[in-house]
Amino acid sequence: MLKIPISKDGFYFEAHQKLRPVDFATEGVFVAGSAHWPKFMDECIAQGSGAASRALTIISKPALSSEGIVATVNETYCDGCGVCEGCCEYNAIEIVTLEDGKSRKSVVNAGLCKGCGSCVAACPSGAMEQKGFKNSQIQAELDAFLDFPVGG
Repeated sequence: MLKIPISKDGFYFEAHQKLRPVDFATEGVFVAGSAHWPKFMDECIAQGSGAASRALTIISKPALSSEGIVATVNETYCDGCGVCEGCCEYNAIEIVTLEDGKSRKSVVNAGLCKGCGSCVAACPSGAMEQKGFKNSQIQAELDAFLDFPVGG
């Protein structure tokens, strides 16, 4: 559920043994105590304090900044089919019913979106795009590449 790697013995792996000993590869999730591996109580307490301190570095900030590359919805093309919501690994997309009570549209929570692009690839109507990787930008890159002379 949290996309956290587990060892063959059933314990959790940290992001980096020396540089990030209480962090997981998933942002905002931390490991401490016997979930990491069997250890003595004093080590568990020390690691728990480290995990709490690490969590405070995130929640003590006045605002959460997200990645620059996140998914966006072009509401003109979105028909609210829900394909993007089903394929989002980070639960960043929600299908909402508009005021008219009939139309449904996708809404992206930029704080949860990691910019993986799976929703963009899955969207049958082409309504999902990524900031910095809009369909028109990618098409322009492909056109420029195909117009480039070979060997020159």
